[in-house]
Amino acid sequence: MQQQWLESLPIHGVIKTEPLLRGVANNVYKIVTTQQTYILKQFRFDHPYGLDRDQEVRVQQQLAAQQLAPQVLHYDAVQGLVLQSYLEEPDLAHADVAMTVKLQTLADLSAHIHRLPVEVAVWSLRERLQRYCDQLAEFDAEHAAQFKSRLQKFRKLLDSFAAHPVFCHNDLALHHVFLAPTPKVIDWEYAGMGERYFDLANTIAANDLERPQQKAFLNAYEAAAGFTLQYDTLAHWMELVAVVNQLWYELHHHLQRISE
Repeated sequence: MQQQWLESLPIHGVIKTEPLLRGVANNVYKIVTTQQTYILKQFRFDHPYGLDRDQEVRVQQQLAAQQLAPQVLHYDAVQGLVLQSYLEEPDLAHADVAMTVKLQTLADLSAHIHRLPVEVAVWSLRERLQRYCDQLAEFDAEHAAQFKSRLQKFRKLLDSFAAHPVFCHNDLALHHVFLAPTPKVIDWEYAGMGERYFDLANTIAANDLERPQQKAFLNAYEAAAGFTLQYDTLAHWMELVAVVNQLWYELHHHLQRISE
């Protein structure tokens, strides 16, 4: 962690700093002071992934007011830093609860998130994927062209994206959810008004849910949301999400390599 970051933060009495994650979207650090423990996120590679960090912070501030996300204690847009309180509870991936409880929690949270009246723009999946392909083409034009060709199969699905928009997290992995005392969700960089089916397909993919787990999650979601899913439609979105994730990780691979 760079010393100028610490000097710019509104905290004192730092005892130690500890790197927790070096990712493509963020680097994450734990900061322990004499008074409190914090999480510091340093943004990385915003442009290749089309991330709007000002929007992300505004969304998290709205969600914190609704007790669904950690409070944003400090935001430095120039240095790309966000300071928030450290969540002491284990995340849902490591919580000592049954998988049935974890799936029910994911379903309840998904339904709750989809109902939230958040002030945020509808984003275009088509434009996001075009950006991914364009960025990948700078490293590997042949693979980028192959992905563009594969995505043509889903053009009708992309046309229908957010025809009935709901607020979506779009990366609701178990390790992004903390249980006590009330559920908190982190990492809202891909959030926005979007497509319910895309969000659910991403949750299934992010948690690598097997068929029986998928069924339990989706049944619980339908009950919590009061919404009957069209499973053929969901299957098509899951196919698209598989391609999107392959494209994302292909770009990830190249970005990681140049940052090492």
